[in-house]
Amino acid sequence: MKSGRIAIVGMGVTKQGRGLGVTEVELRRQALELALLDAGLERDAIDGYIHASHEREDLRYLGLSPNFSWPVQTGGATASATFVMAAGAILSGQAEMVACAYAMAPSSGGMPGFSAPMSLGSLGYGYPAQVGMIGAASAHALHARWHMDHYGTTSEHMGAVAVQLRNHALNRPDAMTYGKPITLEDHQSSPMVVDPFHMLDCCRDTDGGAVFIVTSAERAKTMAATHPVYILGAGMGHNIAKWHERDVYAHHDNIAPAAARAFAQAGVSLADIDTAQFYDPFTISIIMQLEHYGFCKPGQGGPFVADGGIALDGAIPANTGGGQISGFYAAGFTPIIEAMKQLRGEAGATQVKDARLALASGHGLNGGVQNTWTHGTLILGAEA
Repeated sequence: MKSGRIAIVGMGVTKQGRGLGVTEVELRRQALELALLDAGLERDAIDGYIHASHEREDLRYLGLSPNFSWPVQTGGATASATFVMAAGAILSGQAEMVACAYAMAPSSGGMPGFSAPMSLGSLGYGYPAQVGMIGAASAHALHARWHMDHYGTTSEHMGAVAVQLRNHALNRPDAMTYGKPITLEDHQSSPMVVDPFHMLDCCRDTDGGAVFIVTSAERAKTMAATHPVYILGAGMGHNIAKWHERDVYAHHDNIAPAAARAFAQAGVSLADIDTAQFYDPFTISIIMQLEHYGFCKPGQGGPFVADGGIALDGAIPANTGGGQISGFYAAGFTPIIEAMKQLRGEAGATQVKDARLALASGHGLNGGVQNTWTHGTLILGAEA
């Protein structure tokens, strides 16, 4: 992907929360309406559709007639993948205006892409389910324990992540925990979920939808109503490589190839990034991504956060909307939503001053065994 050739010209985000009582397809329809309004487009402008799910989409309900409708699912890295696919479709002449759509309504009718709400199929994480290893928390706890054993990372370090994300979220009306501060003591006293994770180390599913409209940079320049954000670089990596090397737990993901490709395409360095929006299912996820991207040295992620490294005035303001742990869970779309808001100057009380470049990561869906996650890196810019 040549830097700056692809632009995001519309974003629609529905209300995010618990118990909204709205179906997934209706959430996507609402988000589509908002995205079209944001881009100043009519429905018939959408000639490509990518849906973050295992399942087909009911295009009749959405009122769309695109050249293609592709379901895609790679867990929390799906968001990154949909933008890569949209860019490929546009650059290969398959479409001019592609909608990337997401919705989930776990408290109003189940998880997307699975046959039954909260089915074992969605939570088994490979063959260890046969011996009782169930759920994302138990899988990610292995990363946390590895990090604690090798580097001396503590529960208090993970608690510092939770407190900092809450400090961001409590000032953001779009966050689930708006106006609800926590302390490190609150974190330490919250119930244990899976050792070493307390409840406040964990994200929780929320209902909500999001749609992004993607087109070429040339087409974006003709759209007076838009405030485009450009996809400057994108990269994917897969931790199955580390499984073959028997080093899977030391790596939250195989970030190196994803980051190298994205930064090379964008033609920027880590020092150029103004804000990072990480996929954060658990607090250890931010600690390990800070290290593997190179924002701090290996083993120093916990102290880096505890010393204010991801605060608004820190070395790299991160997850400024509260992330998925304290903001809302729109899978891998949460980081992209916040990156878009930052680059468009729409982040309110947690706006990073002069934000021009943002990193957004995605993470999820194993390669057949737990902890072999896919990773996605996007470098987004306010200018092409």
